[in-house]
Amino acid sequence: MSGYLALLLTLLLPCLAGAAETVKVFSWSLTPQSQAVILGLERVLQRSLPVVSADGNAEQAVQVSRQLAPEKLQVLVVLGTQALMATAPRLKRTPIVFAMVADPYQTGAAYDRSRPNDHQENITGIASPPPLAEALRQTGVLFPTRRRWGLIYNPTEGASVELQQEFAALAKQASLTLTVQPADSAAAASAASQQMVAQGVEIFFLPPDQFSQTYAPALLAWGNEQRLLVVNGNPRIEPRGAVLSVTLDYDAVGVAAGHLVQRLLAGERPKTIPIAQFSPAKVEVDDRLLSRWASYPPGTRGTDRD
Repeated sequence: MSGYLALLLTLLLPCLAGAAETVKVFSWSLTPQSQAVILGLERVLQRSLPVVSADGNAEQAVQVSRQLAPEKLQVLVVLGTQALMATAPRLKRTPIVFAMVADPYQTGAAYDRSRPNDHQENITGIASPPPLAEALRQTGVLFPTRRRWGLIYNPTEGASVELQQEFAALAKQASLTLTVQPADSAAAASAASQQMVAQGVEIFFLPPDQFSQTYAPALLAWGNEQRLLVVNGNPRIEPRGAVLSVTLDYDAVGVAAGHLVQRLLAGERPKTIPIAQFSPAKVEVDDRLLSRWASYPPGTRGTDRD
C-alpha cells in the first residue's frame, strides 16, 4: 500500500507544481517599484508568484514573450509599458492583466482612450498615469501663496513630452504660472534651471520621466539650501531636498491588479472588463524642510500655511 501511495504522489506532484504556477508575472525590470506591485499582488492572491524579467532590455522582452506564448497559464500579469508592447502582439489567447502602464492606448493592447471597453480580447488591466494633479493639490495646501512653477522636459523623450503637456494643462486649470524649458542634456538642464530661477520661479517639479534623474541632484541641493522649493514626482529619485514627494503608490496598484486577477480566476473574461484608470498617490513631506520654509524669510512664519 505504501508503494502505491508513493507512486500516486510521484504522479501528482508535477500536476500540483504546475497548478501553483498558473499565474505568472512578466516584468520589464525588477525595480523597487515593480517589486512593490508584486508584493501587493501576492498579498491579495495569498501566495508567492513566479516572476520573469526582461531586465529592461527590449530584445529580451520579445524573447521572454515568445517563451511565454506556449505556456498554459490561467493569467499572466504584465508589468511595464515596454513589457506590454512586447507581449500584446505575441500572446493572443493567454488571459493578461497589465499594471505599471501609464498609457495602454499607445501599446497596441487598447485602442481608444474614450472607449475603455475597446481592447485586445485577452487583455485587461489598469492604466496608472502619474498623480500630477495630486502633486499640484498637495503643494497648494502647503504653499498656497507660491504659484510660480518651473518644469524641464526632454523633447527627444516621448514620455517626457507627454508629461510636460499634461502638467501644463493641469497648471493652466489651476491658474498657476508655469515656465517650461526643453533640455536634452544635464548641462542644458542646468542652464535652464538657472534661467528659470532668475525669472522668479518659486517651485520646481521633478517629473517621473527618465531624463529628470540627470539634473535632479543639483535641484535637490538647491532645495536643501532653500534657494528653491522642490516637489518630487519621480519614485526613482532619492527625494532629500524635496519638501514634498507625490508618487504612485505601487503597492496599491499591485493590490488592484490582484483583484483583477481574482476576477479572471473566478471565470470572468478579459474582454468583458474595461480598462480601469487608477493613480493612487503616495505623499511624503519632509517635515524638516517644511519647518524651515515656514519661517523663511525671517518674520514670515506660517505665511504659506494659512
